[in-house]
Amino acid sequence: MGENVLKKQVYKIEIPEKAIKQTHFGEDESLALNVAHKQIMVRPANLLEQLPRIKFWWYFVPAVILTLALFAMAQHLKLTTVPIIGDYSIANGSLLMSLISGLLVFIVTAIITKIHKNGPAQDFYWRSLITITVACGLIIVFSFSAFFWLFEQLFMDARFDLYTSTMFILLIISAVNYIMINLALTLSPGIVTNLLTIMIIGGMLFSMLTNSDRNWWKHNFSFLGTAQNSANLQFNVTLIFSGLLMMALVDYLFVNLQKKYNNRRVLILRLLLYAQAACIAAIGFFPNNPRFHVLHDRISMWLVYIMLILIVAIRWILPHVRKQFLDVSYIIGGLMGFNYIVFKLSDYLSLTAFELLEFGLAMSWILLLFQNIESLAQYGENFFLIQIKKDQSNEE
Repeated sequence: MGENVLKKQVYKIEIPEKAIKQTHFGEDESLALNVAHKQIMVRPANLLEQLPRIKFWWYFVPAVILTLALFAMAQHLKLTTVPIIGDYSIANGSLLMSLISGLLVFIVTAIITKIHKNGPAQDFYWRSLITITVACGLIIVFSFSAFFWLFEQLFMDARFDLYTSTMFILLIISAVNYIMINLALTLSPGIVTNLLTIMIIGGMLFSMLTNSDRNWWKHNFSFLGTAQNSANLQFNVTLIFSGLLMMALVDYLFVNLQKKYNNRRVLILRLLLYAQAACIAAIGFFPNNPRFHVLHDRISMWLVYIMLILIVAIRWILPHVRKQFLDVSYIIGGLMGFNYIVFKLSDYLSLTAFELLEFGLAMSWILLLFQNIESLAQYGENFFLIQIKKDQSNEE
């Protein structure tokens, strides 16, 4: 009687020794192979090992210490109930302590990770740590402001007893600590890009909502940073640290990119991005007040010129640029030019509308550019050529 034997075709993948050394895989370690989006990924069989290990006491103990300090202060002030928003409120207490605790655990975790070289943060320059930390602090402030404003609308004039309020604050601080530790352990270009986007959009929306003049849009976009606006500090600080955060992102991306593409064209791209980031920061540093009006306008024009140079030259200065990205770049550049012509030759667009449209298009293109650079930079020296061969020993 004949037997139908179902034979499985086996393939071998030859992996360079240098690649294996970087993974720290053991010779007899069990590995798992995953196929997704036409890509093969090899990981340890226990996928839980890939997740950051965050011990309970790392985020809970600092939260308990600071919460007890708040509780002691409330007892000293003889508070029996605590409002959601206002002086001596849940919002102010949790914001202050979350900033102190969250940023502290973030800095400590990032430093330990970089020194031990056991996480993505090891590729960041030390000078980037302060910028990223301040950016995280600003995002915490924007997020808390929005969250507690919404909470206040839902529970108008609500007050909680001291013990309930203390538990709320403890949970909030613990959650922020956990998020900040996880952020430090998984810091990557994609995360920094998200931080940049959240900080710019959040900072500007916060300035729009909290400014003293509801008719600011009748002036121009730069009005948010002038002395006439009560929220000018938030707007200008957002721009300054957005520029610095963009520099930190460029630093990180080009660490690996220049290992593989170390030529003059990549250096020109890096310098242009530095110049653009410097202009963004300088616009916040020199607001559109009478004292800096001329300088502010010139820096704004330099920002536009650098943007146009990047769009035109990206074909030559970005390695392996994709045709799809080039097409999108030229479309965005064309739209920016079209908006400029419409603004100059007609009254259809107000100055504020024109500036917001140009800013939105420019930021969209910059984020797309960073995505393309990241896709190149993530390989760097970690890019290896391998071969897939049939295992002849399995064949009869």
